[in-house]
Amino acid sequence: MKNILRLYVVGIGLVVFIGSSALAAPVPGPKQYWEKGTGYAENKLYIDAVQNFTQAIRTNKGEIAIEDMARVFNARGLAYQGLNDLDKAIGDFSNAIELDDKNTEFSMNRANAFLGRKQYERARDDFSRVIVSAPRSAAAYAGRARAYQEEGYPDLAIADYGKLLELEPRNVGALYGLGLAYKRQRQDAKAIEVFNDVLKINPRYAAASYQNAGLFARAGKIDAACVWLEEAVANGYRDWDALKNDADFDAIRKVDCYRKVLVGK
Repeated sequence: MKNILRLYVVGIGLVVFIGSSALAAPVPGPKQYWEKGTGYAENKLYIDAVQNFTQAIRTNKGEIAIEDMARVFNARGLAYQGLNDLDKAIGDFSNAIELDDKNTEFSMNRANAFLGRKQYERARDDFSRVIVSAPRSAAAYAGRARAYQEEGYPDLAIADYGKLLELEPRNVGALYGLGLAYKRQRQDAKAIEVFNDVLKINPRYAAASYQNAGLFARAGKIDAACVWLEEAVANGYRDWDALKNDADFDAIRKVDCYRKVLVGK
């Protein structure tokens, strides 16, 4: 019987009666599940986060407003992304956009998930959606430039990197991407100039020194290639597989500086 009273003796001679129904734990509601899921996500406990966000979605009967439900779907999408389940992440970001299409964060998240799936056209569409709503979004220009770059449209990537650099002239990531785009177009002099701009801002940007080394190597300028390669390694470059397979370095494979770098690698 649910209302049976239980007898407890506390101390000497003190009797306390508690109904069994009073001992039952309160049932969590959708807002509590949302809060718990957020805590798990912040600690990168993504499986627990997904479970709690799912409970928030399933149990919601109007306690959470539509705009906030969009945030719950977005949060679960990020948790799925943390689990590297990009298909489910994209599904949740899409649900979030359907509920609140004015929040550009949801489109940005879906765009990045599409980029991770190498679905470049869809990624570009979402980045463009963000740019229309937020024309000064450096992140959206960076994402769309990367999509163009990886899809094989360096000229369009260059245009977006240019717009990004108008907003953030000292953005080394944008400068580095611009250098790669020029390199892909075989505009080596411009690429070297841009990589040097990167190094003016961050002299220890090893990847920029590495790219300079490759560009000088494929131009047959062996001494310069060696100087830049040694600088890249001194600043932390350690992607030996990339170096071994990079055709730009074919001209210096037998040169001492190259051999020294790869000793024991």
